[in-house]
Amino acid sequence: MTSLVKEKGGTFSLNKSEPIHRWYSYVEGYSCCLIKEELQKLLSMNSNITGIYDPFCGTGTTALVASCQGISSFYSESNPFMQKVIETKINGVSAISKSHTIFKLEKYLDWVPKCKVQKYGSWNGFEKFFDSKQLDGLLTIKALISDEEDQVIKDVLFIALSAIVVKVSKMTRRGDLRYATEKEYKAEDVFKCFLEKLQEIIFDIKNYGDRLKCGTVKICEDARDNQYVDAFDCVITSPPYLNGTNYIRNTKLELKLNDFISDEKELPVFHSKGIVAGINNVSKRTNIELILPIVKPYIEMLKPVSYDERIPKMVAGYFRDMDKVIEKLSISVKNGGFFTMDIGDSQFAGVHIPTHQILSEICSDYGFRLYDEEVLRQRHSKNGMILSQRLLRYRLEK
Repeated sequence: MTSLVKEKGGTFSLNKSEPIHRWYSYVEGYSCCLIKEELQKLLSMNSNITGIYDPFCGTGTTALVASCQGISSFYSESNPFMQKVIETKINGVSAISKSHTIFKLEKYLDWVPKCKVQKYGSWNGFEKFFDSKQLDGLLTIKALISDEEDQVIKDVLFIALSAIVVKVSKMTRRGDLRYATEKEYKAEDVFKCFLEKLQEIIFDIKNYGDRLKCGTVKICEDARDNQYVDAFDCVITSPPYLNGTNYIRNTKLELKLNDFISDEKELPVFHSKGIVAGINNVSKRTNIELILPIVKPYIEMLKPVSYDERIPKMVAGYFRDMDKVIEKLSISVKNGGFFTMDIGDSQFAGVHIPTHQILSEICSDYGFRLYDEEVLRQRHSKNGMILSQRLLRYRLEK
């Protein structure tokens, strides 16, 4: 693995210059360069890989790399907006390339600048995240593209608008979504930002759309519901990190823009659809019925020192849910198949949670044998503890 890929491959930063991958930035994602190198390694060990599964697909990096390699991909993703990103970047781009309907997107380069800006004022509570000028511009463009009759074209247009929604808001995404400071905030021109993103998308479809050789298929939203048997040659994924990041709340502007929610009160509905990974996935009343034996010592260490009583429940729930995911993977992956996982360890109140070690123990219980482990990068937590991001490589022995 090259030093650049090893240093930055575990983050989304390298994707910002990669065609199609760059359409929508995802803080929690990894780079396509990392997946390309990983897939080449796996192909050198088994040249007959024909199906790849990503149980936590995010923006579809694994699926898109697989498509360009001519390998069919399958995915699970609980966030409906991310599902839209995945489907649009792969199946949508392929459809536009094959049907030669790129001209339908190009029309909007002329139509959008001619739009008469409407005054909205409110947006079911979400107006607080925008200055009025930016909100009016955003919703004016949304109204225009909502009338598009070609669903694939409409989806691409909404991805373009979604890609700039945080940029034109009062918010910033620095790990978690939060209000920008006075120094961070810049009043952006919504129309200019949208047209620049749309031009980028049109360029990528024209020049790279025909490189997508296979589509992708959603098999379920929640990876714990995976019912496939001996179906996949390999799994490449990055599960949610056990770090308290709220993956749903981080995309609340995109969820609202794409009409997946009407107001913020609906966000908790989506928290229950994915695995426990953040503090908002549990409540003080949550009862974690199953605590894995390997996890119990950490729960006992956390209970007296946690600043929030939900933290031990979150940790217990995370490994309980990941146990279920890995159990389903052991059934759906073919014997001798590969499983590559990008994961980082965590700490809470000075208690180190060696996520990689615990998950490897769980994997071993289901027949996944660890054959390689690679540290991608290290960081210091606020209390000075060194935490690592790793690639764990397993092979299934049934």
